[in-house]
Amino acid sequence: MPHDVDRNGRQLYPYRALPPGPVAAEARRARRILVGSALIITAGVAGIMVLIYPSGDDGPAPVAEQVIDTSPFDWAPSPAVSVRPAPSVTSSFTPTPTTVPVTTRRPAPPAVTRTVSPAPPADLNIGATVGLAVAGHPELRLRHRDFIGRVDRIEAGSSSLERADSRFVVRKGLAKEGCVSLESVNYPGYFLRHRNFILRLEPPSRRSEPPSRWDRAEPAELFAQDATFCTAPTRDGAAIILESINYPGRALSAHDDGVIGLDEDDPTAFVVRSPL
Repeated sequence: MPHDVDRNGRQLYPYRALPPGPVAAEARRARRILVGSALIITAGVAGIMVLIYPSGDDGPAPVAEQVIDTSPFDWAPSPAVSVRPAPSVTSSFTPTPTTVPVTTRRPAPPAVTRTVSPAPPADLNIGATVGLAVAGHPELRLRHRDFIGRVDRIEAGSSSLERADSRFVVRKGLAKEGCVSLESVNYPGYFLRHRNFILRLEPPSRRSEPPSRWDRAEPAELFAQDATFCTAPTRDGAAIILESINYPGRALSAHDDGVIGLDEDDPTAFVVRSPL
């Protein structure tokens, strides 16, 4: 009796036979793949067990032990470090530039401001021989040339004639006390006076020799007034100007060509100096 049927002839493990065709072939192929995979897994497990548990030979340590062998150094993990995220590209922070000095010189000491009072001008003392220099231009001096008053460059190296033309004796004012008149050194008796608003060097009488019928003597009073000048200090007190007494508001003024006139504006300031 077959072992898969009972005594009554009935099948103990009934199953449904797969119909012949592609389905049966596919099922058989799947069973073969499963059996092969099981054999490969079994062989791999056996190989791993041999590596882990050797047969007792004193050979090198298995690969597993070499991999998990501890280091001879007592290594401990470093504490966690908090890292800030990188700043955004759109950050509005602007670094302040640092200026590095080029040199290391010592700073200059603070300037000391001193108040200097200008020296008072020398007086036109009566009887003194003096020279008159233009304020701020000591090389320019009052002189007469061709009997016309003017300012020229006269220095110690100038000719004797030029230096003599710049010397004057201070006289008491011919028309007023407290003022002065200037007499030429190299032409005694000739005084600086204004006529037609130009400074000239003339004697008190302009009568020609021999006199002509058209020449009339000038009144002495007019000449005295024209030859008398009063001094007035400048605002800084360092120089003087020479004002006319018969034309108030007018003073000696050097023109661009050097000739001295009697003007209302831009008077020339003079400084009394020793004669050259």
